[in-house]
Amino acid sequence: MGQPQSKPSKPWFIQPGDHIYCQRKGGLYYHHGIYVGDDMVIHLQGKAKKLEPLPECRKCKDKRVQNGEIAKVCIDCFLRGERPRIYDYGVSLLEFLARKGGTCCQRDSKPPHEVISIATYLLERNRFGPYGMLTNNCEHFAVFCKTGSAASYQIECIARGIGAGPVGRLAGAAIAVAWRVSKGVRKT
Repeated sequence: MGQPQSKPSKPWFIQPGDHIYCQRKGGLYYHHGIYVGDDMVIHLQGKAKKLEPLPECRKCKDKRVQNGEIAKVCIDCFLRGERPRIYDYGVSLLEFLARKGGTCCQRDSKPPHEVISIATYLLERNRFGPYGMLTNNCEHFAVFCKTGSAASYQIECIARGIGAGPVGRLAGAAIAVAWRVSKGVRKT
């Protein structure tokens, strides 16, 4: 288990092996990664990010690695000025349902050294597959490293329109249709 995550964590509370996330696009979605220590984070990024060179950074310049769509960058490059939050594992069903999608998981986490080993292995061998917003995104990657099973609760909640206003429900419906098409599901 871990500490409750209703409040942003402070960087000095982040431990190696933690699944961290931060807001992107003003809170439109969360970006996820695995903190591996030494101020470095391993994360899955989209194809567009893979094609553009990583920005110059004095902090991670010599330590950063990019292999396909998986990258290891310093925490500052990962956060891009946003506050880090720690994804919580082993939460109760009630807590899972009450919290915003993409912030917690009911499954228990592997020990930190295993999580770091898995993330490093996937980085070194570029073994997680191509990025796909609905089926293989950064949350899928981080949850897989922590539990051995890929999942994106952020996408599931959006697709169901949970915790969203009218615009969120409309976006959720569009994502649900796109997900069904990507899975080959047809209405009969």
